[in-house]
Amino acid sequence: MNPPDAAPMAEAESRLLSTARSTVRGVRLAAGFLTILPFLPAQPATADDVAASLRWFPLIGFALGAFLALENRLLNLWLPAAVAAVLTVLSLAIVTGGVHLDGLADTADALGAGSDRERALQIMRDSRIGSFGAIALFFVLAIKTTALAQMGPARATAALLIAPGIARWSMVAAGYGMKYLREKGAGSALLAARDRSGLIVASAITIAGAALAFSTHTAAAVAAALVATWFLRRFYLRWLDGVTGDLLGAAGEIAEALVLVMMSLKL
Repeated sequence: MNPPDAAPMAEAESRLLSTARSTVRGVRLAAGFLTILPFLPAQPATADDVAASLRWFPLIGFALGAFLALENRLLNLWLPAAVAAVLTVLSLAIVTGGVHLDGLADTADALGAGSDRERALQIMRDSRIGSFGAIALFFVLAIKTTALAQMGPARATAALLIAPGIARWSMVAAGYGMKYLREKGAGSALLAARDRSGLIVASAITIAGAALAFSTHTAAAVAAALVATWFLRRFYLRWLDGVTGDLLGAAGEIAEALVLVMMSLKL
């Protein structure tokens, strides 16, 4: 005969196992969305699974940051700092599939439509890159590379560790509670839940990740990213009254470049 507390213990273990599986699935989905690496589960994800993965975006960002920091350290052993910086930024673009850079370019092109909401959305749906988009791509890549090249090895390592994580938090925060402006697409499922706990978890991960490399520069970088994300939310609301995946990608790229700039300051 089983002891009287066996059933509650079994139920607790079952809930714990279910939570663990859900967490692993959410992390895999987040990695699949944010990188070109084959992390997506074989079985199709439900809308709830996709929405829940949003909280793990910063975790994937910090994992990318750890990889980039190690790569940059190794490259600096044999190459000039400027060349190492170019190759590191190139690696980030490749491993993410350039999807956020594409979002930045589309957003920049859409700005040419001014207050014409429908025209702006139409431009963002166009796969071609216009002059504003090309300029935005050039400057964001130039800013990232130049800022990284100006840092010493220790600060470059810290900057690369935190920048991708903070950038992906910015994507989560910029889209939280906002109307998604397309009926279909990954963003519709990601933003549909408007789950406050997801934003809390993403923020906690970001705080913990930034604390690992805490310094005056890190504090300045986090503060700048917070202000930029707040500003972008306000701008998106006034401009289009909502967000798209391109706008979230643009927020991530802007935050990432800003963090690297703040980390390069001579404080």
